[in-house]
Amino acid sequence: RGKTGAALMTARACLRSGAGMVTLGIPETLTDVYQSRVLEEMVLPLPDTGAGIFSERACDGIIEFLDGKADVFAMGPGITAEPQVIKLVKKLVSVVTSPMVLDADALNALSGRKDLLKKAKAPVVLTPHIGEMARLLMPRGRVVSPGPPDRNLLAGIAKDRLSSALSFAKSTGTCLVLKGAPSIVAGAEGRAFINTTGNAGMATAGSGDVLTGMIAAFLGQGLAPVEAAVLGTFMHGLAGDSAAARKGMHSLLAGDICDDIPAAFSSLKKPQ
Repeated sequence: RGKTGAALMTARACLRSGAGMVTLGIPETLTDVYQSRVLEEMVLPLPDTGAGIFSERACDGIIEFLDGKADVFAMGPGITAEPQVIKLVKKLVSVVTSPMVLDADALNALSGRKDLLKKAKAPVVLTPHIGEMARLLMPRGRVVSPGPPDRNLLAGIAKDRLSSALSFAKSTGTCLVLKGAPSIVAGAEGRAFINTTGNAGMATAGSGDVLTGMIAAFLGQGLAPVEAAVLGTFMHGLAGDSAAARKGMHSLLAGDICDDIPAAFSSLKKPQ
């Protein structure tokens, strides 16, 4: 409740990036809210706590839906870091067999739990900004805090973002997109890529939710995790550059980035 826009932008960006069908898993008490706002997206109501927040009981419904019905699973935008949600995220990361994209509060739920990522049964792409990255690196046992992450961890990441991203990806066997200026994509095999698209106007609420949807779309269309992350990050920045050319960086919104995904694809077409 209060964060429905995050999931909606992720789903819309996923569709705009070539996914044929997208289903939004939502807290069941918010069904009417989502049904009044979706068009092309499908909706899957799941058990919640009664306060518009997922219950741990949502796990079975998610697994049942994913089994044979989905090519990719994205989790995190708008789910909060309440205790039941944290339990849900940890369980899903351990059992889901579909490729996963983890962002936002799904990352916060995994604070200090690199061991769970190592045990994941499916390829995992993580998309943290520097604060979420610092929480991922917290020692096990530290409680997730909604406040600022550890300053020492932040400083260490900021000092060498490339090495921090590569080290985490290799140690967990995941693909990591460290968002920032510029964004860095690091793979478990030791390769790293520095993104060249994007602009300062994209540092706006919801921009990361759009990126999650785009990477999920490419992962679901069969690209390997690193390829999906590189293409998603590049196209996200390209769409942001297109939107900034129309709206200006100062007024840029995440919805503008999503709206310009088609323009980003069109700009890559070879002239006839």
